[in-house]
Amino acid sequence: MSNIPKGQVHFLLLKIHSLTGLVPIGLFLTLHLLINSLRTVGVLPYQWSIDAINNLPFLIWIEVFFIYIPLLFHSFMGFYIAWSGEKNAIRYRYPRNWMYVLQRLTGAVVFVFLIYHLGTTVAPKLWYGHHLFEAAPFLIDIMNQEFSTWTGRIIYLVGILSVTFHFANGLWGFCVSWGIIVGPRAQRNAGIVFLLFGGALTVLGVATVLEFSLHPVDVEPSFEGAS
Repeated sequence: MSNIPKGQVHFLLLKIHSLTGLVPIGLFLTLHLLINSLRTVGVLPYQWSIDAINNLPFLIWIEVFFIYIPLLFHSFMGFYIAWSGEKNAIRYRYPRNWMYVLQRLTGAVVFVFLIYHLGTTVAPKLWYGHHLFEAAPFLIDIMNQEFSTWTGRIIYLVGILSVTFHFANGLWGFCVSWGIIVGPRAQRNAGIVFLLFGGALTVLGVATVLEFSLHPVDVEPSFEGAS
C-alpha cells in the first residue's frame, strides 16, 4: 500500500478541523448557551436542566470524546492554520481578509477563555468529586461569584463575543469550503444569515451574564447530603 501524499493528509486535517467546528463543538456551544439562558426564565428551570445533564450516565466519557478531544484538535489545528497562513490583511484590505484575521484572533481568545472557564467550573467538580454535591447549586454559586465583579463580567462578555463571532463566521467558512454555498450572491446572503444567528447567540449569552449580575440567587441542593 502506497503512502498517502502529504498534501492529502493536510487537506483531510483541514476538513476535519472545519467539521469539528460544526459538530460537535458548534452544536455543544449552541445547546450550552440555550441551557444557560434558562437562568433568565427562572432559577428552577436552570437548576433542573443542569442537574439532569450532570446526572447522565457515562458523562465524563461523553465529555472527553465528544467535547474535549474535538475541542483540543480544533484548537491546535486552528493555531497551526494561523501560524502557517499568509498574513495579507494589510496588503489586501478586503473584508474577507479581515474576517480571516478576526477568525484567528478570536480563536486564540476563545482558547484562553475556555481554559479559564473550565478551570473555574469543571476542575473544581472533578477535584471535589461529583458524588459530594449537586451540579446546579455548585455552578450557580460559582457564577454568582464570577459576576459579582466587573472583572468577571468583562472576562465572560469578551469570551462570549469572541466565541459567537468565531462560530458564526466559521459556519460561513464551512459552507464555502464544503461547497454548500457557491457564488457571490449566495455567499453574501449566507453571511447575513450567519451574522443574525451569531447575534442571536450573543444576545443569549449577554442576557445570561446580566441576569446573574443583576439578580444573584442562591439555591439549596434538592437532596439531603449534598453540599
